[in-house]
Amino acid sequence: MSRIERALEQKMRNLNEGSATKNDSDPGKESPSEQANVGELGVNLSSLSKITLNSVDLYQHRVIMNSEDPIAASAYKILRTRILQRMRANGWRTLAVTGTCPDEGKTLTAINLAFSMSRDVNTTTILVDLDLRRPTIHQYLNHTPRYGILDCLRDRVTVEEAMVNPGIKRLGLLLNNEAIDNSSETLASPKMSQLMTELRAGTDRIVIFDMPPLSASDDVLAFGPLVDAVLIVTAEGITKHQTLLQAKDMSQDMNVIGTVLNMSSDKSSSYYYS
Repeated sequence: MSRIERALEQKMRNLNEGSATKNDSDPGKESPSEQANVGELGVNLSSLSKITLNSVDLYQHRVIMNSEDPIAASAYKILRTRILQRMRANGWRTLAVTGTCPDEGKTLTAINLAFSMSRDVNTTTILVDLDLRRPTIHQYLNHTPRYGILDCLRDRVTVEEAMVNPGIKRLGLLLNNEAIDNSSETLASPKMSQLMTELRAGTDRIVIFDMPPLSASDDVLAFGPLVDAVLIVTAEGITKHQTLLQAKDMSQDMNVIGTVLNMSSDKSSSYYYS
């Protein structure tokens, strides 16, 4: 049975179950965004395999699960709210997070932004590792996935079989632990376009893609036509003026939603510019 056939079969089961309970008026039921979000060949977040993340590992990698760092948590909440407002105003559902050069913190920004978005009761979030030449999200989480996004693109497993839930409501993770060379060709392929349709299906869903830096490859350019908006991460003391100008030129045909400033020595300065 192909991946599409399995997805269709799962969709029909979900629709049948929904018909059997549609008159249930239990006041304790979850809000629509907390229920399974299933669209055309969509991903059912309630059916994902659960994983347990080690809080010590997350803290060491500066991943914010709760409020261990209230200042950083507050900053990501503000970033989350501004991005959600902009995306909802434009009807955007997919966001690529990139940088101008390596080591600016774009992967950590994507992770913490996804975790923060999942705490918004009106939003379900999927975080996807699309840095196909240098996948690192699983390293930040200290979790080696059994399956990854490349297994989905090769029709080895369905998206729901590859995706996991880290014990947080409204959050799905589609990881990757295999680097490939033909990344831009893969990102521009019909398989990727089909996968995008599956990922974005669902009410109030936001899909965040961790992408390579703009200067590292043509991956963001190849993927640009499939994504609604782009967030560019920079870092004080790392991002050079010339690379920033190059990134601006490369992204001129994309919907750049804003720029994040990491590693600022001035803690009172604004970290986000729209």
